[in-house]
Amino acid sequence: MRLLRGTREAGLAVVAALLILVIAILDLSSTLRGAETASFDLRFRLRGAEPPGTPIAIVMVDDASLAALGRWPLSRHLFADAIRQLHRDGAKLIVFDLLFAEPDRPVPAELQAEARRAAARADDNGLRQSLDRLAGDDPDGDLAAAIHEAGNVLLPVAFSFTGPAGNEPDVLAASAFQSFDRSSIAPAFPLEPKSALLPVPPLAAAAAALGHVDLAYDRDGEPRYDYLALPFAGDFFPSLPLRAAASFLGVPWNDVALAPGSGVRLGTLDVPSDPGMRLLINYRGPRGTYPTYSFADVMAGRVPAGAFAGKIVLIGASFLGNADSNGAPFGSTQLPGTERMANIIDTVLTKDFITEITPPQLGPVVIAVVLLASLSGLAMAHMPTRTAFLAGLGPIAIWAFAVQWAFLHDVWLPFVGPGAALVAAAISVIMFRYWIVDREGRYVRSAFRHYLSPDMVNLLAEQPHRLKLGGETRAMTMLFCDVRGFTAISESFKSNPQGLTQLINRFLTPLTDIIMSRAGTIDKYMGDCIMAFWNAPLDDPRHADHACESALAMMRALDGVNAMLEAEASASGRPSHHLKIGIGINTGECVVGNMGSDQRFDYSVLGDAVNLASRLEGQSKTYGVGIVIGETTREAAPDWAALELDLIAVKGKREAVRIFALLGNAAVAADPAFRALAARFAAMLHCYRTQDWAGARAALNQCRALDPSLAELYALYDERIAQYESDPPGPYWDGVYVAESK
Repeated sequence: MRLLRGTREAGLAVVAALLILVIAILDLSSTLRGAETASFDLRFRLRGAEPPGTPIAIVMVDDASLAALGRWPLSRHLFADAIRQLHRDGAKLIVFDLLFAEPDRPVPAELQAEARRAAARADDNGLRQSLDRLAGDDPDGDLAAAIHEAGNVLLPVAFSFTGPAGNEPDVLAASAFQSFDRSSIAPAFPLEPKSALLPVPPLAAAAAALGHVDLAYDRDGEPRYDYLALPFAGDFFPSLPLRAAASFLGVPWNDVALAPGSGVRLGTLDVPSDPGMRLLINYRGPRGTYPTYSFADVMAGRVPAGAFAGKIVLIGASFLGNADSNGAPFGSTQLPGTERMANIIDTVLTKDFITEITPPQLGPVVIAVVLLASLSGLAMAHMPTRTAFLAGLGPIAIWAFAVQWAFLHDVWLPFVGPGAALVAAAISVIMFRYWIVDREGRYVRSAFRHYLSPDMVNLLAEQPHRLKLGGETRAMTMLFCDVRGFTAISESFKSNPQGLTQLINRFLTPLTDIIMSRAGTIDKYMGDCIMAFWNAPLDDPRHADHACESALAMMRALDGVNAMLEAEASASGRPSHHLKIGIGINTGECVVGNMGSDQRFDYSVLGDAVNLASRLEGQSKTYGVGIVIGETTREAAPDWAALELDLIAVKGKREAVRIFALLGNAAVAADPAFRALAARFAAMLHCYRTQDWAGARAALNQCRALDPSLAELYALYDERIAQYESDPPGPYWDGVYVAESK
């Protein structure tokens, strides 16, 4: 039967998991893709930032550059000077992430022509030179010359996917792929460019190569990919990062081959892609991972010599108002597009490619999830329902670990779909357990939760067969608690019985919480009285200690209840009721179990030790102390501060027992003041029982000086000593006090 139930739960888990997997594989919900990409970003953060694997440096036109060099766009003379300076410093490759699509003409052509004519007529040499400079000012020409001289400058091209289709510019043709490899995968380009935006002709002609900078956005709008190639006007054109990688490796462009739908070969380096020619970017870290320098510092010579030697230098812009930035995996800080380009180049050159598992490759993933779901169902079938969810969490944790491990080895395993499948499997089994398997246990909890401790309810829910007449004998500790003067309090509520009920609930609730939180079971409430016991139904080796601890905590809690009642009474202008309680505790052998009839029964306790606990509660009023414990309780809990009160035969019993006043915990018991009081009171009892009335009175006065708070106890013995002095008990008196009242 146990195995059958496990097989049933395992089958249910597999069906639920497969249903969710089908939805995820068919991608019927865009929400799943958004959650998956979010989990992919989280994997980067869990992995942490890594040092760059390629010598890349970034020169950024930032706010400080604009403040120092002028408003945007900067003069192309400045970019020409920057190229010359970087070239002198040994930069291996200079890549612009700036689109020089418009001519830079600070002086209109008509004004330049007029300046040229005026220079020819000018007699003043200085004026003639100024007019010549004005007439010959050509920022684009200066930048083109610098690009040509350097011979290692790459410029970007931007494709447009909207508007009318355009023709391929002649200058762009040389940048198209010239070699092709066979591919077993058919390419699929969801978007094809309509037109191209190029640098102005002098710059495009001077550049060592051109490459596109179009972004490949995911469904959530984040650029996790780079288009290695895009089709345009019958040709395929590389991305600028790919062209930069080829140039850095020194691979001639005719040795770079495109395999449509599979990837690109840079000489001997294979760069993989998906069918849409997209490459996953393996981000190294957050903004600032690559060394970045302000354009103004470069122009001012504040960058150490050799900082750019042998490196790929990317030149871009990032300042307030510049929109060239996007989200990235590491936190919420936007990443400038130039740093994104650095990550793409680094991914290619380090061959640190991330392989994304696509639906055609999901067979092993499905098998793994089905196995985990079935194991989860089997495990949950053999565990209590309240802890069965742990068996459901286990496979999810295993899959999460596998996903992160795979990511650290450059594989993007799906997490959300399989994770949702495993969650669905666990929920299905738990709901099945709840509605079908645990129906009887749920009925038990509903019927008994108001009467028994939570542990007892859970035990009965797991073992309903224990709900039968009968019991067992075991050592237990019982506690009785009663309110002093409750009759007078009740009379004051004659016209407001509901108020009396509220008052009872006010103090019963915190006292009940104290008992239950210390492994106690509430047996019953008898008006203003609480009866509780320990060491049943569950074993509690420290049952006497827990009862003593509960009693002291109940006294402290009552102080808080009284303070609250007094504050409420003061605020409403009515008299306050100051509650006092007496507690009796006793330990002994009892019969505990379900007592009653076939029609109705309660889990309760019976025995002589129970009756004695009830009598001790009544004696707390006689001796003027809050808590009275029996001799067996004192023996079972010797570490507490307890003062022997008397040797007493309670009403209904012939055998005398020693009773003690519980005054504090172990710290109080070790206090020198308490030890002195206990010694003096023990001396008083010795004198009292040997009929040394003068010695007993002297010791009692010493106790009164040590602790005046036990005034009622001292007064009781004063009265007894005086009575025995006038009417001695005789030579056969054994010191036992016979209680005439309960």
